[in-house]
Amino acid sequence: MNLNNQDEPTQPQKIDPYEEILFSGYTDAEIAEMRTLMENWDKATYPTLANSVVNHADRHDFANNYLKYLRKANNFNKKGARKKILSDGAIRWNKGNEFIIERNSKIVSYGEN
Repeated sequence: MNLNNQDEPTQPQKIDPYEEILFSGYTDAEIAEMRTLMENWDKATYPTLANSVVNHADRHDFANNYLKYLRKANNFNKKGARKKILSDGAIRWNKGNEFIIERNSKIVSYGEN
């Protein structure tokens, strides 16, 4: 009997399948940048943050270009943007053909009209 559990198999880490989609094809440096940009996001009603980003990026024509989506959302300039408070308390900012939705100062969605 081995009391220190050295020979017992370790439990596999649970991997978010959306992280695999989100980070597929990117370099380690790009993934690190994406993780940093995602700190500004809220997962909202999605089970995971990666799920939220993938879903919103895909719906707003950024499928398979998730780093660009995260960068554009992060670089959205609210100066001169129209502000609208939504029924759920989130704030939608519109400027030109772009919009961003935030809740509690975190990004919920970004898109281009």
